[in-house]
Amino acid sequence: MVRRDGAEIRRERIQKVTKRVLSLLHEHGEISLSKTIALLQYEFGLTKERLKEYLKIGQDTGHFVIDTENDEIKNN
Repeated sequence: MVRRDGAEIRRERIQKVTKRVLSLLHEHGEISLSKTIALLQYEFGLTKERLKEYLKIGQDTGHFVIDTENDEIKNN
């Protein structure tokens, strides 16, 4: 039986957001944080606050680095 509770759905969303950011980084090198958040809002329908939370998790797990001062996301 497949587990489809709230925690599983959240985990899947975090992974999808992280994979999408990594894909953009692979294509473009450094990417704009604000433009990436807008793109992800459009693609996933999530709020800015929720996306910032998911991006922070991606950073904390070592997938990429968020530079808020320069409005960039960079490869780790």
